[in-house]
Amino acid sequence: MRTPLASAALVLALGVTAAAQPAPPDAEATADAEPAAADSPADDKVAAYFAELGRIGLIDAESGDKDTLTRELRSAERLLRDGDPMQAAVALYAIVESPRYDAFRDFVEYQNAEYDLAIALVRAGAFGRGLDILERILARGPAAPYWGPAHRRAVDLAIDTRDHQGVLGRIEAIRTSDPIPPSAAGERAYLRGRALYDQGKFGEAEDALVTISKKSRMYSSAIYLRGVIKTRKGDFKLAAEAMCEIAATPDDDKFTFVVDDRYFTLKDLARLGLARIAHEQGEYDDAYYHYFQVPEDSVRLSDALFEAAWSMYQKRELATARDLAAELLTQFPTAPTWPEASLLAGYVELADCKFDDSRRWYDQLVKKLQPIVDEMDRVKKDPTARAVLFERALARSREQRDTGKLDGALAGTTRADSAADEVLALLQLEPQFFRLHEAVVGLDRATGEAPGIVRAWQGLARRVGEAKVGAASAERTIEEEDAADASALAEDYARLGEQVERARADLAAGRADGTVPADVAADEDKRLAELAARIAGKREQAQAAASTAAEALIGRSAPALRPLIAADVAEARRLDRASRDLRAKVRAAADTLAQRAVDRLYVQTRRVLDKAKLGTIDAVIGQKRKLDIEVSDLAAGRLPPELHGRLWEAGLIGDDEEFWPFQGEFWADEYEGWR
Repeated sequence: MRTPLASAALVLALGVTAAAQPAPPDAEATADAEPAAADSPADDKVAAYFAELGRIGLIDAESGDKDTLTRELRSAERLLRDGDPMQAAVALYAIVESPRYDAFRDFVEYQNAEYDLAIALVRAGAFGRGLDILERILARGPAAPYWGPAHRRAVDLAIDTRDHQGVLGRIEAIRTSDPIPPSAAGERAYLRGRALYDQGKFGEAEDALVTISKKSRMYSSAIYLRGVIKTRKGDFKLAAEAMCEIAATPDDDKFTFVVDDRYFTLKDLARLGLARIAHEQGEYDDAYYHYFQVPEDSVRLSDALFEAAWSMYQKRELATARDLAAELLTQFPTAPTWPEASLLAGYVELADCKFDDSRRWYDQLVKKLQPIVDEMDRVKKDPTARAVLFERALARSREQRDTGKLDGALAGTTRADSAADEVLALLQLEPQFFRLHEAVVGLDRATGEAPGIVRAWQGLARRVGEAKVGAASAERTIEEEDAADASALAEDYARLGEQVERARADLAAGRADGTVPADVAADEDKRLAELAARIAGKREQAQAAASTAAEALIGRSAPALRPLIAADVAEARRLDRASRDLRAKVRAAADTLAQRAVDRLYVQTRRVLDKAKLGTIDAVIGQKRKLDIEVSDLAAGRLPPELHGRLWEAGLIGDDEEFWPFQGEFWADEYEGWR
């Protein structure tokens, strides 16, 4: 039997409710506006629908067997593989909560469907509902076939959402008769350590992390976090030992394969950590060694080159610092560190008394950086430009996350075509912004789906109006026509309101660019604001009419289902309104984070620009001082050192002789495999 419409509509409603869940803790403006969850758990409501549909004969509880279970599970997994987690969740709910499969709860196929349902809900953004299903699987005990994968998924969800303490509390509250395996104990210890670290309790965090064994997939992460804790305490020796334990582990070590795909990224971070510790202690040769342990295919290579160049500069190994800075700017021309690397290149030439070369570096940097700073200043003042910039940055980051590869822009290996592209390359997003943007995306999806959910519930009210399958008429009743017309009118007003808001945003962008005169923009914005207010009023009237028509339609449904459907129609309408209100507040919170990020980047880049301008002055003063010294030497009869060799050679040649320079090939010393 195919998935009932009741299950589909409820799962869509779950998506609306869960859309606001990923908001970060610091977005306080969104917390109060988040739609309240339903009074009863979502899976209980689905079970209630299935039970009632079975009682009135719309579902045959005897029609399910192992073959149909396997067939429906494969169909749901196909949807999940094809990238449609919401429809996969609908199909999986029809397995997990249907009375057709009550007798199969101990079968592996049924428990597989439970696990897939949790995965589908998490991928759809319903983190809370997904965790509910994972708890249900964990309650079966460690002997259950999907207990281990479910526990790993719960831990990964805690790490991804950074809700270490919350998820840990939920999974530890599940009591089972069997002891949990060592791998799960290590995962919980890591979550406990991360939660304590977030609270600033470094000693307690370290006590939790030391209990993790090498057989845990979190072992290398725990070692790294212990090294970070030692560094923050100023105990560089023990911190270096912790980092060495990760960096020095051969990739073919038997414990290497216990870890997950974060291992190699963590190993590169450990190498950088060792180099930074050595640099902090003034051990520049050791720092140089560790920086060049970072492999060429690492995303941290540009950071390693930049920091190694600084170490060599501070050691006054100017030739090496010059080569490293040049390599960074050649291989990674759009890396976030390129402005500081160009500034460093100028410092190197200045320290080597090559004032013309130093001035050339500074002049090029000022010429290139000034338009970028101007573009940042424009983005700071223009919300529309800021939204476009961060949308591009998020799209770039999502591509990296989905493909697992760095494109040229992400790797810093491609040239930027405009000042906007340069700003994009310099921009580094905070984790909080990713979480908040996921909330915005979920709410945008929810706002678009909510009217469809209402129509689905209204259609369900008619379809279950008869007690027998197939008894419903194919013709639409007057009540159904009224409900459909009112809902369609409300949706038209909603779309019209969105078009007006987009027009206002385009108008603001034109005003910021100077393409629209300020007085014309002000008058047009006032007119559009009045139009938006009128549309909002009309939309409220249409929604009220739709609610009245829906009540009449629900009155025709089966008496046993009528309270359930009425409650869910009301909830869907409330979520429709709340999602729109919450979307505006979440967008405002996201724009606040974006504004803060752009302001910080502007200050950092402007500081580099100011230093480059001062460096130009230093180069000019240095060149003048060098010329003064040469003039003084010439006045005293002392020739510059660079003339000594040439004058000596000229003195050896007679008036009737010629000097023929060497025409052969000089072989410089070379060392292959220096990195």
